[in-house]
Amino acid sequence: MDSPWACVVWDLEGTLLERGGLRPVAGVAAVLARWAGAGVEMAVATSASTPSARRVVDRLGWARYFGHVAGSAPGVVGKDAVLTEALLGLGRLLPDGVSNAAMVGDSAEDVWAAHRAGLTAVGVTWSGTPAAVLAEADLLWARPDATWHPPS
Repeated sequence: MDSPWACVVWDLEGTLLERGGLRPVAGVAAVLARWAGAGVEMAVATSASTPSARRVVDRLGWARYFGHVAGSAPGVVGKDAVLTEALLGLGRLLPDGVSNAAMVGDSAEDVWAAHRAGLTAVGVTWSGTPAAVLAEADLLWARPDATWHPPS
């Protein structure tokens, strides 16, 4: 599936990685490669520390896909702040820098942060988050190889 957005910010645990581990979600690497190859700007915004997130991204060989990896750090706490940091790391200054951009995540907090920043919120259920928890997302995505759809 092609990305309809020029910029996508991804959550890490439960979105790119299986929840509670360091294994990539099956099919995510193919999406990252396809979107990066198509010129989609991508970043990671995670509640993990920035050094930990960068180590994981590097270990998986994904650094080439992401223009920035943002995590919790002194003065950068909460998904709102981390998302803003990820966008700034891509050179997308708020509020205009969020046009044609989305946040992909597995939690209500990811959805809320996306909406507060003016991004399209894509909620993923592939790590077990019930669709009801992501009901405020603009789109739901059940599997990396499936199409997304509006919440029902």
